[in-house]
Amino acid sequence: MGLITNRYARCRTHLFIGVLTLAAGLHAIAQPAAREALNSERIAGTFGSYGIEILQQDDAVRVSNLFSGAGAERICRTFALVRYAQPIDAALSKEHAVIVAGGSIGAVFAAAGFEVRKTHLRYGERKASPTIAQLMHVDAGTPLAEHMYVLDVVKDGRVFEYAALVEIHHPAYLSVAQLSEIYGAVDDGARPEVVVKLRATADERAR
Repeated sequence: MGLITNRYARCRTHLFIGVLTLAAGLHAIAQPAAREALNSERIAGTFGSYGIEILQQDDAVRVSNLFSGAGAERICRTFALVRYAQPIDAALSKEHAVIVAGGSIGAVFAAAGFEVRKTHLRYGERKASPTIAQLMHVDAGTPLAEHMYVLDVVKDGRVFEYAALVEIHHPAYLSVAQLSEIYGAVDDGARPEVVVKLRATADERAR
């Protein structure tokens, strides 16, 4: 794939640090204190900063670089591929517009008072492609943890399927064993057709 650039490919580090700061203040009100940490929060907590860069986006798929650091020290911690539900429910239109503009998915929904739920489908490994290796500052072919899941959001008793995701993690951030430790066992029988689509998306877009 080479490093993808288009009109969406612009860094929003300072904006999203601000968004996360604001969202953090709203999280305690919007969701129970014991809720699962968002990936953006884990990256910020582990490495001291967080930013998001949209590498590619169309109506169906978004590819993004979730990173820590800045300048030459900027390192991709999660290479995230998102397959949006088709169609997006009209009740999520405002949040979806913010996400399409570059918002971090979990933080946007949490700040809007939604509960974020994940159905974990698969943990595995994927070798770093030249593109991912460049973003992560690792050698091409380095084994990386891969996480596939479906993300639903809940508000006022209504459950909405928003997206299915593949997240490929930097080896200094998360391993397969750590994914299992954090999220528990996968639901092997859940949505096999989604796993097939996610694998195909990752094969195509993570080159």
